[in-house]
Amino acid sequence: MRGAALLCLALSVGVATAAETVSKTGADPFEAAIAAFRAGDAGRAAVLFKTLAEAGEPEAQFNLALLYAEGAGLPQNPREALYWAWRAQIAGIPRAEALAQRLTGSLPDEARADLAERLERVLAPGIALGEARAMFGLARVLLELRPEPDAKRAYEWLAIAAALGLPEAQGARDAALAEVPEPDRFAVQDGALAAFAEWCRAASRPAVACAAAG
Repeated sequence: MRGAALLCLALSVGVATAAETVSKTGADPFEAAIAAFRAGDAGRAAVLFKTLAEAGEPEAQFNLALLYAEGAGLPQNPREALYWAWRAQIAGIPRAEALAQRLTGSLPDEARADLAERLERVLAPGIALGEARAMFGLARVLLELRPEPDAKRAYEWLAIAAALGLPEAQGARDAALAEVPEPDRFAVQDGALAAFAEWCRAASRPAVACAAAG
C-alpha cells in the first residue's frame, strides 16, 4: 500500500507551492489528489479520491472518508464518511478502523441499518466471485454495524472465508464459535457447511472445494 495516512499528513503540512504541486502530480491520480489537497484544492482532491474509491482503491476510500468527516472539499457528512471508512477497513486499511469506530457511535439505528444494507449490496459481487475478504467484511457488517447483530450468518461467512484461506477470518471464526453455547456448536457448524454448499451453487466463480460440498 502506498500510505492511507497521506491525507492526514497533508492536513498537518499546510499548502504546497504551485511548483511543488506540479512536480508531484505526474500521471498517478492518487498522487494528484494528494498534491491538490496540499495546494489547497480540496474539491479537486475529492473528485479524484471519489473516482478511485468507487473503483475499489482502499487508500482513496480512507482519504475520501476523511474528507467527508472533516467537511473538506465536500459538505461534512458522517453517513458518507462512515460508509467509506467501512469500505477502507474491509479492504484492510488499519487507520480506517479508528475512524469508523468514532463515527459509528453517533449514528442512529435507522441510519446504521441503511448503511449495513448498502455495504451488503456492494460486497455481494465480490462474494459471488469467491473473494474471502468480501465475505469477512460481510461478517463484520452483520456483527458490528447492524442494530441487531446476526451472529449465525456472520459465523457462516467467517467459516467460509476461513475455509478459502483468509488468515484473519480463522481467528474471528473461532472467537465467534466460542460465544455459542457448547451444546449448540455442532448445529452452528452444520449450518456453516450448508451455507457453503448454498454459496457454491450460486457463486459465479465457485471455489475448487465446492466439488466436495455435496
